[in-house]
Amino acid sequence: MLVPVMISQPPASTKEDPTLVGGVDKSSLILESFERRDSPCSEKRQLEPGEPGRSSEIALEETAAPAPDESKILHGRRLFAAFVAMLLSVLLIALDQTIIAPALPVIASRFDALDQISWIASAYFLTQTAFLLIYGSLLTIFDRKYVYMASVTWFEIGSLFCGVAPSVKFLIFGRAVAGIGAAGIFVSVLSIIGEITRLGDRPKLLGSFGAVFGFSSVLGPLLGGAFTDHVTWRWCFYINLPVGAISLVAIWFIVPSAGQLELNPAQIERAEAKFRRYTSGKWIPSSESFVFKLGLIDYVGAVLLLGLVTCLLLAIQWGGDKYAWKSSIVIGLLCGFVGIAMVFVVWEWKFTSGRGILPLRFFKNRTQVGACISACFVFWSMLGVIYYRKFVVSAVQFLTGVASAAPLAVPLLFQAVKHHSATRSGIDILPFMLAIVFSAAASGLTISLSGNYWNILVFGPWLRCVGAGLLYTLHERSPSAKYIGYQILFGLGVGMVMQTPVIAIQSNVNPEDLPQTTALVSFAQLLGGVLGIAVCGTVFANELSSGLKKYAPEAPFKLVRDSVEAIYTLPVEQRAGVIHAYVLAVDKVFLVAVVCGALGSLGALLVRNKNIKGRALGGVAD
Repeated sequence: MLVPVMISQPPASTKEDPTLVGGVDKSSLILESFERRDSPCSEKRQLEPGEPGRSSEIALEETAAPAPDESKILHGRRLFAAFVAMLLSVLLIALDQTIIAPALPVIASRFDALDQISWIASAYFLTQTAFLLIYGSLLTIFDRKYVYMASVTWFEIGSLFCGVAPSVKFLIFGRAVAGIGAAGIFVSVLSIIGEITRLGDRPKLLGSFGAVFGFSSVLGPLLGGAFTDHVTWRWCFYINLPVGAISLVAIWFIVPSAGQLELNPAQIERAEAKFRRYTSGKWIPSSESFVFKLGLIDYVGAVLLLGLVTCLLLAIQWGGDKYAWKSSIVIGLLCGFVGIAMVFVVWEWKFTSGRGILPLRFFKNRTQVGACISACFVFWSMLGVIYYRKFVVSAVQFLTGVASAAPLAVPLLFQAVKHHSATRSGIDILPFMLAIVFSAAASGLTISLSGNYWNILVFGPWLRCVGAGLLYTLHERSPSAKYIGYQILFGLGVGMVMQTPVIAIQSNVNPEDLPQTTALVSFAQLLGGVLGIAVCGTVFANELSSGLKKYAPEAPFKLVRDSVEAIYTLPVEQRAGVIHAYVLAVDKVFLVAVVCGALGSLGALLVRNKNIKGRALGGVAD
């Protein structure tokens, strides 16, 4: 909410000056609106008719956050075509992890690089995570349509590099390039939807993304396996080129350009100060030029963000796997993360005037904080349950579709208890995946019809708690019906909350802040996934080690700890103890998911309870 500025009637000497309102400089009022708009204690008071000062009241809410132009809103076939085009690009980044999973062993053999194979996925995830917030900033400076098109082009270039890669190092480089494009695609799509649709229509559109993610988890491995077995693994990347081209052409002709984005006085002054500093005042380009807008980018914040994300992800990927958690390398990376994060916060707080990579004023908005907490914990519990090992790429694989690049916790039960193969156990989690697809689409449609997102955001996690709690009760003799039913409950609880935090954000922030606030929620999702894998992986490893020593002391410890397939190579008398140890270890992971569901619901209580039906065009908060 914004504080209206009450101004006394202007003296006669100022009435004809177009730069003054009531004797007050317009630019100062506009600047004040940007500085005060996020104040948690500010309220807009409605004046009664005839109250003194009403005629000269300036509502800073209207000045700071005008509703989008009606001409940008798409309808009917144009909206459908634009949405399908964007959905295709989202499907690309969703498939890009799942489709490559069956090809990884072949790629490792082709380049004789088994020790580097994890980087094929990790490089993609690293750059995608690091560039989410950077793209959020770019979308406030440049036309969102062209940022999206540049992102798709960048992703296509990365895919082409991967397809023609002559070595594993070049393939890893191509994956890193594609990850940069993937980050821009995801954030740009959410921002464009916020620009070309009314708020009431967005939930059902955003709910479709959740369905696409679940669908890709099924389609991706099938396509990847078919390409690898019958054509070549390179088609796992070539397939992106024609699909991306279709998306580019459609968006070019259908989505209207935002035109020249208007810069506020604070942005202009900050950029001019940069040019004066670095050119000694000899050259300051026009504020409408592309070069001038390049000066608005927070380069220092971007470098710091890349550094802290890299330190965190490497520490989590290597910790407990390549290096011990107590090793100097992992501790050094974690210390580097903390140190760089502190410098990043100080930089954004003191030196960017609230216009950097991550404006800290967003954290004064309780809805922003609550949505980020909810998004973080839904991915924490989901990925922590799905993936039992600390394989950092997994954190992106449900934002872009779940792959089989790492062993799965739920399939692990099928492999350990029922002696199912890895392929069969992948089929065993289809109820979970299909439940997510259905729930994500249904929750979006429900919100569009009812206008209420708060109930789903707050109570949805409790269904996740129930599902995870029931999964905790599974044991060696549980019937298959329970495995299926409990997965469905957990999947329903996950799917209904996947995109709801984004809907909450778009219902409570000004249109100009949509790119950065949406990017922040996406970043919270990935961060939650990373932390979930790390915590749940550690819990599983510790419980399994203690369980094997207690229930199967005579079994070869290292062999059965590192490979579930080794269980059925043991003598019959040793198997029961090992299986029981595995079941108890996975059960503890489900308990973590229960706690995360509760914390996600509590965090969602911070979100403002507003009905989106009948709200202003563009979702400007009332």
